Amino acid sequence: MTDRGWTLWARCRGMDTTTFFPQKEDGRLAAARAEAAARSICRSCPVVAECRDTALQAGETHGIWGGMTYAERRAFARARKLGRVLSA
Repeated sequence: MTDRGWTLWARCRGMDTTTFFPQKEDGRLAAARAEAAARSICRSCPVVAECRDTALQAGETHGIWGGMTYAERRAFARARKLGRVLSA
C-alpha cells in the first residue's frame, strides 16, 4: 500500500472530480475545457509529482493526474525508463 498523505495538500482536494476525468461523449470542446481547467489546477499544486507518480504506479489509464493525460504519463514513464528525464 502506498502512502497517500500527500493528498491532504492536493489543490484538487474536495473539487468535483469530473474536471479531472473529461468525457469525450460530452463533446470535444467540453472535454478540452475540462482538461485545461484540470491542468490549470495541477500547475499550482504542491504535490503534482506525487500525484503523477501515484497514477504511474497504479497504472491509471483515465483522467488527468499530475497535470498529465494517460498518453503523457505513458510517454513520461518511457522517457524516465530510458533515462531521458533529468528530474521528476
